[in-house]
Amino acid sequence: MKETVLMCIVSIVLVSLAGAAQAGQPSGSIFQKIKSAYDSFKDVSGRFSQVSNIKELNKEMTYEGSFRVKPPTKMSWRYEGDDEQEVYINDEELTIYKKKHNQAMRSKIDEAAIAQTPLALLRGLKDIEKNYDSTEKNNIMRLTPKNTSQNVKYFDVYPSKDAGFPIKKIMFFDKNDNTIELTLQGVKINAGLSNELFQFNPPEGVTIIDN
Repeated sequence: MKETVLMCIVSIVLVSLAGAAQAGQPSGSIFQKIKSAYDSFKDVSGRFSQVSNIKELNKEMTYEGSFRVKPPTKMSWRYEGDDEQEVYINDEELTIYKKKHNQAMRSKIDEAAIAQTPLALLRGLKDIEKNYDSTEKNNIMRLTPKNTSQNVKYFDVYPSKDAGFPIKKIMFFDKNDNTIELTLQGVKINAGLSNELFQFNPPEGVTIIDN
């Protein structure tokens, strides 16, 4: 669940809004603020904290880690702690490395499956109005998928007062009433991230499973 949720959230916020700005544009002030900032973004990196509330288990889980994004097809993020994991998207390849199991799962990105998730926006579907309804209320931007078959109910995007980066927090809501709160911290823009940072280099002895 960690990988899937962060994949959706990071892709839609750190990549899709930048691409969407080139197409039809919602007129809300939050969107326009994000659009204006993203016009100059070539790469984004920073840290995140994540709080997941699983309703059916009555359980709250917390995570911390770091992320990097280089639009349009490169991403990586790392969950720290006892269950350390690293996730890489490098063009057409997805790799999930689970340190505790000394194992990495590698696969090609399934375009048909991706088309049903917000990650589709990372893969080149630029027009956010085509795939999402965007509304703004109480200084929060809500993105609701038009495809009702998705498990995603909606995203709430909270703008930042930081002039350097326009997004502070994202709340994810699914159809089972589970929630995930993702807070971005220490975000850096245009640090000149190299392509090699998005390539998984397995430590010695790691088993790679190709799917």
